[in-house]
Amino acid sequence: MKALLSPLLLLTLLTGCASYVANRIAEPKRHPAVIAAPQAFYRATKLQLHDDCQSPCIHYVSGNPWTELPPHDAEIQDNVFGGKTEISASHFQAHGTVVLLHGYGDNWSWMTPWSFYFQSRGFHTLMPDLPGQAGTTVADFSFGARDVNYLEPWLNQQQAPHPLIVVGHSMGAISATYLAKAVDAEALVLLAPSSPLAQAAPSAARAFNPLLSLLVPNASINAGTQQALRQLQIEDVDTDLRIMLNGWNKPTLVVSAQQDEVISRSWPAQLHSLQMQQYQQQGNHMAVLKPGKQEQQLMDTWLRAVLHSGCQQPPCSNAVSN
Repeated sequence: MKALLSPLLLLTLLTGCASYVANRIAEPKRHPAVIAAPQAFYRATKLQLHDDCQSPCIHYVSGNPWTELPPHDAEIQDNVFGGKTEISASHFQAHGTVVLLHGYGDNWSWMTPWSFYFQSRGFHTLMPDLPGQAGTTVADFSFGARDVNYLEPWLNQQQAPHPLIVVGHSMGAISATYLAKAVDAEALVLLAPSSPLAQAAPSAARAFNPLLSLLVPNASINAGTQQALRQLQIEDVDTDLRIMLNGWNKPTLVVSAQQDEVISRSWPAQLHSLQMQQYQQQGNHMAVLKPGKQEQQLMDTWLRAVLHSGCQQPPCSNAVSN
């Protein structure tokens, strides 16, 4: 009898751990949709909150182009990451719309440093809270797999000026790829893009919950991930960017992190697209959300090439000015 108790107890513990892991994956903790920032912050950065939509709805923040640009580098008070975000001076100016999609468990505000960059270059920006997260009342969380079902009609309502560029960070890169394909965007940017859920979950657990990951065995994390996939009613292939990018031939930029503790360093190299370019930024998984001077210069160069090559007739033939 005693010989049976240990395996049964172990099985019970493992099953309980797996359920805990599954619930943590399938039900991300919601961050508040409103950050602690004075109205002066929104006025200075030309950001506008949109809290007036009927539920269920996509909560979002928009950014207008910065028409008055300083002739030198500008430091913007950063209410999200702390300190300041430095926007490099540049003669590069464009127009159009950039949609910026945050990662797992975050909200729109994590994308503000990149929004500031794109606004400084003349773009309109749109930063939604993804389904099941932050202020969006659409509760259908799917690790990015079904976000396009809600983001596409939302984006169509915005009447956003083209060219259209979609940017996604981490899990948001999955949402971004589905959306870019659905709306036939002119370009796609993937910041530290997530590997498929089954691959991402164990490394994310170690990165974000190092103590807990020591207590929960890998077998339970893997079992919990499979249970989460069933709860979310998706397959692992639905979160695989390699499959999503198959046949996608629009300009694509992948920015990965040299010390990414969440996504395997070998993962970005497995992504293939006919017009894909890759760049590796110093820092960790979250560092790619705050572009330095080198990253801003890289994006200037890439956007020049993308907008010149992708626009052959008005109005987008005037999308870039030097």
